[in-house]
Amino acid sequence: MDADDTDKEFATKAVHSGMVEIEGSATTPIFMTSTYRLTDEKYKGWADGLHHTVAYSRISSINSEVVAAKLAALEGAEDAEVFASGMAAISTTLLTLLSKGDHIIATPDCYGGTYALLTEILPRLGIEVTMADIRDPSSYEQAIQDNTKVLYVETMTNPTLKVCDLEAMAEIASKNDLISVVDNTFVSPWSSNPIEMGFDIVIHSGTKYLGGHADLTAGFVAGRKDLVAEIFHTKIYLGGAADPHMCYLLERGMRTLHARMPIHASNSAEIAKRLEGHDMVEKVIHTSLHSHPDFEIANRTMPRGSGMLAFVIKGGDSAALKFMRSLEVIFEATSLGGVESLVECPFNSSHMFVPEEVRHEAGVVPGFVRMSIGIEGVDDLWSDIERGLDAARELLVSRA
Repeated sequence: MDADDTDKEFATKAVHSGMVEIEGSATTPIFMTSTYRLTDEKYKGWADGLHHTVAYSRISSINSEVVAAKLAALEGAEDAEVFASGMAAISTTLLTLLSKGDHIIATPDCYGGTYALLTEILPRLGIEVTMADIRDPSSYEQAIQDNTKVLYVETMTNPTLKVCDLEAMAEIASKNDLISVVDNTFVSPWSSNPIEMGFDIVIHSGTKYLGGHADLTAGFVAGRKDLVAEIFHTKIYLGGAADPHMCYLLERGMRTLHARMPIHASNSAEIAKRLEGHDMVEKVIHTSLHSHPDFEIANRTMPRGSGMLAFVIKGGDSAALKFMRSLEVIFEATSLGGVESLVECPFNSSHMFVPEEVRHEAGVVPGFVRMSIGIEGVDDLWSDIERGLDAARELLVSRA
């Protein structure tokens, strides 16, 4: 991170950090080149390990360097790297930090792709995985073994929106000489800065809030400079580099993060409040509600909130599907964090490959709906939701 950025406000960092001005340009141009002229300085960069040496776009580019510097500024990190997707960032990080015989503690309450990596890929490589309760830091501490190397959490879990006590987890990791890794995608650096709470590595799917417009896929790793440098070298060989055009779009999205997030958060809080009073809804999960089990932790960990919302519709999965497919403004799709509102039932999308008993134990029960609330007019969103709930009610009546 540029030392000159450290004292600037979040909004100023979002707009200006990392940008490369060419011929007086107000934005960083797209450098659509696969390779760059080698100079004595760049040869030295190769010899020193290539990190932040722009020589070949499969490794890094001017555009990828811009967005990496911007995220480092927003997260208050020593360094950052950008990847082709969030899963590229997660898998590259864990394959860098873990080797055969090592042990990682994680949680089943996580993104479906992460769950598959933890339960299918890592064990095949001889890496031990123990699942613990993300709401109970002591369960992580009790799971520590002599070969434990990494503690892995999500700031707010996908899709059940459980909130992790990041300070307590970071303290456990530090006390036991573990590397602490957190996926901060669901919250964004606008609302939570895990590095300030003691985490070593923060991961993001840049596809979501950071990009913000549902037109790119990207991933980020930010944190300790020594660890990011190691992860960078693994990225070279696993091939998860981000292309320049995508990075250009990502920079554009990141420059408005601070302007978009307050609308996401306020819209979702208002929708959550209205859903709590609706007779077709069994349960609403949103960190602004006192009914959320982690309300107090959320106020410390992610005080500005998020646009993520979940609820359980009466009538089970068939009623949830009827609700979802009766919407007109909010559309059914995986992903989240864009300016548009999206809805999904995790059982047949993001978590379809997670065993049913694991889903149910985590809280993804029949009728569970996850919504990413966008920046549309909140009354238009509510009218659409009421339309869907009326359709679900008609389905229940027809069954009676």
